[in-house]
Amino acid sequence: MRHLYACQVRWADLHGDGTVGNVFHVDYLQEARLDLLRHHDTSPTPNPGEGLVVVRTVVEYLQPIRYDDAPLTVGTWVSDLRAASFTLGYELSTSAGVHARATTRLAAYVFASERPRRLTPEERARLETNRDDPPFEDVRTPAATWETGTVHRRPIRVRFSDVDLLGHVNNVRYFDYVHEANLEVLMDVFQEARVSGTVETVVARSEMDHVAQMNLRPEAYDVWSRVSAVGQTSVTLDSEIHDPLDGDRLMARSRVVEVNVDPEGRPAPWHEKHHELFVSRIG
Repeated sequence: MRHLYACQVRWADLHGDGTVGNVFHVDYLQEARLDLLRHHDTSPTPNPGEGLVVVRTVVEYLQPIRYDDAPLTVGTWVSDLRAASFTLGYELSTSAGVHARATTRLAAYVFASERPRRLTPEERARLETNRDDPPFEDVRTPAATWETGTVHRRPIRVRFSDVDLLGHVNNVRYFDYVHEANLEVLMDVFQEARVSGTVETVVARSEMDHVAQMNLRPEAYDVWSRVSAVGQTSVTLDSEIHDPLDGDRLMARSRVVEVNVDPEGRPAPWHEKHHELFVSRIG
């Protein structure tokens, strides 16, 4: 059974063209997830010092969300249940249709000892009441070796507002950090190409694997980004967030598919110069 959450869209969530930014979709998933737990009138991890950590999130964007499309409904359900973790499926829809589908894998966690724990029979029983099929097949591509010469590096400083109640960077903000770095990769290509006219891209798919917790500090983390694949209308960007103060320790890994679109929002072929420059940057 799917839990339905009426999600409020804010003006601040919108781009200049009146559509919701792709990172805010992930924020909506978080709100819907919390509402599902409130619906059970309990947390899956009620003991002090215990909670849930986000392990992986995948979002497939189908069509833009506009402010006038509201109300936005987020259907949320449990699509997979394991010994120490579970996966939630989501569907974001309005009167205009389905806008996005997503999944999030969460693990039960003991923060005091920094270790996962098994779900109790009671927790599993509560989660079972919201079981349904996965929204899509999550096919994971093995991580490739990074070549230094192909990597774009973007320092990112954590803001105080990025931190959650536990003192760690909120999982949604990881998408912000990667988005900042990926925009620089795209802009480098568009500026070097010097092609007349405007270029508009949209995110078609976004993946994030959370490896370690980031914290508030004055020193920056590094986002490494590179082009991993180029299609006739799309480019795939792989990113990793690293901690340069800890031997470039891996904090998160991401893959984003950007699609070139025409003024009507339909996929459009890259200009040959853009395509050539993206191919030259494949890591």
